[in-house]
Amino acid sequence: NVMAVFGAPIAHDDDPLRAVRAAFDIQQRMSDLSGEVGHAVQVHIGIASGQVVASGTGSDAHREYTVTGDSVNLASRLQDKAAAGETLITDAVRRAVVNDVDCDSLGEVTVKGLDEPVEVWRVNALREVTEEATRTAFVGRQAELRQFSGAAEACRETSHGQAIVVRGEAGIGKTRLVEEFAAAAVDKGFAIHKGLFLDFGVGKGQDAIRTIVRSLLSIPRDSGKAARQGAAEAALAERRLATDQRVFLNDLLDLPQPVEDRAMYDAMDNATRNTGKRDVVAGLIRAVSVRAPILIIVEDAHWADPLMLTHLASMTATVADCPAVLVMTSRIEGDPLDQAWRSSTHGSPLMTIDLGPLREADAIVMAGAFIDATNQFAKSCIERAEGNPLFLEQLLRNAEEHGEEDMPASIQSLVLARMDRLSASDKRALQAASVIGQRFALGALCHLLDDAEYACTGLIEHHLVRPEGDDFLFAHALIQEGVYGSLLKATKQALHVSAAEWFCDHDLVLRAQHLDRADDRGAPKAYLEAGQGQASLYHYERALRLVERGRELAEGTADEFALTALHGEFLHDVGMVAESMAAHRRALELAVDDIDRCKSWIGIAAGLRLSNDYNEALDLLEQAEPIAVQHDLTLDLARLYHLQGNLHFPLGNVDACGAAHEKALKFARQAGSAEAEARSLGGMADATYARGHMVSAHRYFSDCVALCQQQGFGRIEVANLAMVGWTASLLNQLHSALDTTLAAAALSKKVGDRRAELNSTSCAI
Repeated sequence: NVMAVFGAPIAHDDDPLRAVRAAFDIQQRMSDLSGEVGHAVQVHIGIASGQVVASGTGSDAHREYTVTGDSVNLASRLQDKAAAGETLITDAVRRAVVNDVDCDSLGEVTVKGLDEPVEVWRVNALREVTEEATRTAFVGRQAELRQFSGAAEACRETSHGQAIVVRGEAGIGKTRLVEEFAAAAVDKGFAIHKGLFLDFGVGKGQDAIRTIVRSLLSIPRDSGKAARQGAAEAALAERRLATDQRVFLNDLLDLPQPVEDRAMYDAMDNATRNTGKRDVVAGLIRAVSVRAPILIIVEDAHWADPLMLTHLASMTATVADCPAVLVMTSRIEGDPLDQAWRSSTHGSPLMTIDLGPLREADAIVMAGAFIDATNQFAKSCIERAEGNPLFLEQLLRNAEEHGEEDMPASIQSLVLARMDRLSASDKRALQAASVIGQRFALGALCHLLDDAEYACTGLIEHHLVRPEGDDFLFAHALIQEGVYGSLLKATKQALHVSAAEWFCDHDLVLRAQHLDRADDRGAPKAYLEAGQGQASLYHYERALRLVERGRELAEGTADEFALTALHGEFLHDVGMVAESMAAHRRALELAVDDIDRCKSWIGIAAGLRLSNDYNEALDLLEQAEPIAVQHDLTLDLARLYHLQGNLHFPLGNVDACGAAHEKALKFARQAGSAEAEARSLGGMADATYARGHMVSAHRYFSDCVALCQQQGFGRIEVANLAMVGWTASLLNQLHSALDTTLAAAALSKKVGDRRAELNSTSCAI
């Protein structure tokens, strides 16, 4: 006989699994050895767990380390009862390895030396750890399942779907119920598409709507540019989307816009872009659901921002007219799917399922998957959990792992108790992962750990995280929050700084957010850079939020002026003129030198021009001009003179207008800014047009449009293309004028510029 001891003198968090794996390997080796020696070599193995006395024993001449106690005797008795090639384990061991080992129950067995029979299991095989293995048994909620089943059946029969909102407090079982919805839908022939809102740690392409778009187009998670480009081309070729929707699809798939598409996208206002993206999502839902009914799942809507909520409203209206069901989950407290949001769905069918606590009978069934639900400890767990499935599960897993019938007071204390029993490497990994966010990539985690070989196997086995494609998710948001909340401030800061280093080359937004949580002085500037990056992608809502957060952090620092001025620029770009001027006036108060004041005056003047306060705007530019000249601010001078020319034009000061735009063109070329040059060419064209010099005006307008088409400056192109037609008509180039103005009218309509559309249509007529 050989006795192997696990857990003493050195304990590990997975000692029961180590013991079973060792037994499995021994049995396999005996099989191999039998073939080598030519006759059967077989062993009988028994495994038990529990408290023992562990110590050295013997005399000075010979001492050994050993363990004694009932558990040792029980393991020996099981070894006696095991047949050749069998491994028998106790129920306590089986519960500790239930997700890792396939076993058959041999029922209760009478064991010599013990007063009560013992439940015994035979080990058959080791399992691969899968996402399925991390789930608890589903109990109760049958009425809710029937509600969903009825909605799904009606969707299949009528080809008209509906939206369902599942609401409940944290840990009440929303996700687990929706998983059962998905399983039932698959049985009915539905295809499943999922998205998840997160409160932190959302990287590029990972927000719920973009995730769903990729799923609808069958693009695997973390696919490269080529795969996304191919899927986009296929969607257009198969007419699932119209050709003119390509620009919106490119945005949703984080693909760069080709020059010709970028020009059109640049010409649109922000509202038109957002409407176009919502229409693409709706179009994909309709197109994909034609092949087979679909179930779209969007979890944790309570973390959705206002823009994402407009997408959910649009999707709710869309599924009402096609074979698709939309399921959204939300916490009741702070639920954004309120009456105001519901009114934006235009009366579309919407079912609300409010989840309450588990009934006692269901809680007993759930507890029975872990321990004997009739014993007093199980009853205490059920009573303490008060019908919250997550709390009950954590109580039972804590008892299963710890072997003690203590009763932590909260989910957080339970999570911390379980975390403390992890190995040192897994505990450190769980803490680092909580800093990254509810979803995390293994590469980022390995960077924080400075361990390229780390894998999440231990965390999965302990039901703390689960695989999610190539990434990982905490088993529940409350687990991530509990672990994160337990970290010392200095530890948090150090890990957030490390995360910011990782995201520096991956995602500027996440870099800024991690520096923010680290209380790092570089956070405001990082937010400024992240905001500029988002604005370059026309994601102005996100750019504004980033810059606003940067301003909050930068208060009283050298970065406050730059962030406030950029905030003003972004507000101007989305058409919030009064708010933009207010921001630039705040920046003026923060200015520390003449250069800052110069830039603020130019920003305010740009707003005054749109509010028709021409003389005040000219006065501000007059103050800014000598400063810009003195400090050789060429790009600011190009903008200043362009604004000056545009202010003189409505005042009828044609010569002043022309002179200002001529200076603007000179400084734009000195600065090497193609965009400023295009604007200046348009200004020169307006001035020469006002003088009646149609040949020069036509040349300037044509040069402006040609440069815009080359560089993708759609907003400037739309404003000037119609004038190419107008001046051509005045030069008696009628065929060219008609073609140009019709093209201008079509482009203006496509991008939503009604003024340019009216101008070009008038010329065509």
